[in-house]
Amino acid sequence: MARILVIEDDIETAADIERAIVAFARENNLAKIVGEKTAGRLLSATSVKVGHGFRLALPTGAYYTWKGWALEGAPIAPDETAEFDWHQRRAGIDGQLEQTIEFIRGERTARAS
Repeated sequence: MARILVIEDDIETAADIERAIVAFARENNLAKIVGEKTAGRLLSATSVKVGHGFRLALPTGAYYTWKGWALEGAPIAPDETAEFDWHQRRAGIDGQLEQTIEFIRGERTARAS
């Protein structure tokens, strides 16, 4: 059975676990990745007030896979690109999911040949 992970470029918003899952799957060849390239930004940070309404954010930690791949500065490119379209989504169409389904159908057809 094929395993597919669908990712989008907005994965950087509070998605530490999702990016770690995608990195783990890529690193261990566990699934095909469909969607958009991740942002490649993933550091832990601490924010401190510095006065006059400003804050200073300092990186305090980095994330690595078990095999030592740093997730910061290393966007994850999909095996198959499926762009997310906000206009379609607002119209009730999940074009990214539809592209993923077409990719799966193509994979099944290729295996059956």
